[in-house]
Amino acid sequence: MLEVKDVSIAAEEKILLKNLSFMAKDGQLTCITGRSGVGKTTLLRTLMGFMPTKEGFVSVDGELLTVRSAHVYRRMMTYLPQECKMLTRQLIVPEAPSCEEDEYGVWNNLLPSVTPESQPEPLSSEDIVRLTELTIQKAEDKQIFIVDEFADHLLPEHTRHVLDLLRSLVRVGKTVLVVSSQSQIVGCADQVINLDMMER
Repeated sequence: MLEVKDVSIAAEEKILLKNLSFMAKDGQLTCITGRSGVGKTTLLRTLMGFMPTKEGFVSVDGELLTVRSAHVYRRMMTYLPQECKMLTRQLIVPEAPSCEEDEYGVWNNLLPSVTPESQPEPLSSEDIVRLTELTIQKAEDKQIFIVDEFADHLLPEHTRHVLDLLRSLVRVGKTVLVVSSQSQIVGCADQVINLDMMER
């Protein structure tokens, strides 16, 4: 369970959120929604301990989460970022190295190869679904699952499939926190936190 109590968050001295309180419980899908720039992703960074609160606190199962203690609690969490292309390499089956030794390898095998790496292609809706499935499979031992705006890059039928996957986590007692402004996702959440309605 994640608890947010009277939390205020600032970025570059600008208050984004003020006096925010809610509980994301086990066995519940919580949706955080709001207009672009309201602070949804910044809130996720705070919940994962990458940003401090200006006021108030975040706790996990009743234990205080701070920037210093967060690395312990992040072991309980799985995060699916908005930019899923960062996870593209999970979809690639590694090939056995076939390159010959070059001068870099002779001197220090930690140095980069002279062959430039190709940049990954943009992910298709199908690839994002596969990444979500892989991430969920690898997260069986995690209690908290955090997803940031995943549906922005999905076809409607794939959004429904991913929602079914997230619901399967809820049914086994996981805490699922999703950031989205899409009505399809907001409408199926057990709890909706609308940041547009929060005090500034």
